[in-house]
Amino acid sequence: MVAAILCLDFDDTIVLDNSSRQVFERFAADGWRDLEAAYHRGELTVEQYNAAAFATVEATAEEIVAFVRTVARPRPGLPQLNAWAARNGWLVSVVSNGLDLCVDPVLDDLGLDRVARHCGRTTRGYRWRVSYFSPRGVELQQGFKLAYASAHHQAGDFVAYMGDGASDVGAARLAGAVFARDTLWRELKDEHPRIYAFETFHDVIAVLEREAGAWLAAPAIRD
Repeated sequence: MVAAILCLDFDDTIVLDNSSRQVFERFAADGWRDLEAAYHRGELTVEQYNAAAFATVEATAEEIVAFVRTVARPRPGLPQLNAWAARNGWLVSVVSNGLDLCVDPVLDDLGLDRVARHCGRTTRGYRWRVSYFSPRGVELQQGFKLAYASAHHQAGDFVAYMGDGASDVGAARLAGAVFARDTLWRELKDEHPRIYAFETFHDVIAVLEREAGAWLAAPAIRD
């Protein structure tokens, strides 16, 4: 069954800062900055970088979650956007390269415990491990967000994508509409036929109220 989906990134989108990086700054061993530099040089994917950096963390899950709750700054309007989606028959899905120890407490504290969230799943044995699983349950080293966007595209779903960074570009290209900030806006503003800048989720709601009906009446603009 074809669905209408609001797909949201987490870091720098749902929250105003990058929660994973805040965790690394607080808890990771000194070498994590070398890993970040390797990521920026293109030597590591974002999934590989996050996994390698988080492996250097010694803090407990309880310490990490408590820290995230003190520093996370949710972008205004997300509960209202979720309510709009419920009233209008849209599904809300968070797809993020961030960590579940960041994503889950923020969403739960906002009362969004029933919102689907797909992100880096953390486990701890000898050290912390981060795993990214595709919609088919295959562990990925790259292209996590794109895997979910491709699955929706192949199913014929209409996706309105919200994000900010380079890792969002490929996924957003497959979306029927895009709400963008920063790098994602700069990359797609002259390319995507339905792209909108936003600062808060109230901005997103205003566009949805005005445009969403027409999108669903004629959604097939992205090949």
